[in-house]
Amino acid sequence: MSAFNEKMPSSSWLPDTSHGFWRFCLLASLLVNLGVAGLVIGHVWHPKEGSGQGNYQQFVPGRFFAGLEASRRRELGDMLRGARPEFDALRLKNAEIAGQVADELQKPDYDAARLAALIDGFTTGPDSIAVKGASVLKNFYGKLTPDERVNLAKAIRNRLARKG
Repeated sequence: MSAFNEKMPSSSWLPDTSHGFWRFCLLASLLVNLGVAGLVIGHVWHPKEGSGQGNYQQFVPGRFFAGLEASRRRELGDMLRGARPEFDALRLKNAEIAGQVADELQKPDYDAARLAALIDGFTTGPDSIAVKGASVLKNFYGKLTPDERVNLAKAIRNRLARKG
């Protein structure tokens, strides 16, 4: 029995945690690690608005999808996700147009009409992101049932009330 009452030899590489300082350090380290893990998990489960979902949140809030059946959610979500490649191509095109705008601005023979045409081309032209987004939204709204339209209207109003 006396073997259980004897202290372990202090040659262990672990610190003696019977002192308050080491317990505090271990507890503080655990809390920091749990906090970091919580932040990472929170970011993965609740990404910032506007990250990776196109820019439809104002017109199709994510909470709208929560009330749908999984198959319907997938069907409607695929409509929005299907437009991503075209939006990516339009963003690349806009980057090229921005370079052309920069070139036009630094030319000695500055042409305001050419600059206006470049700007109009990427803001309101037939290949603009706004026009493509409007087309996607019109198609999306056209696929909704009357009940889904009412629920979407409520989700939009709720989002506006939270943001405004």
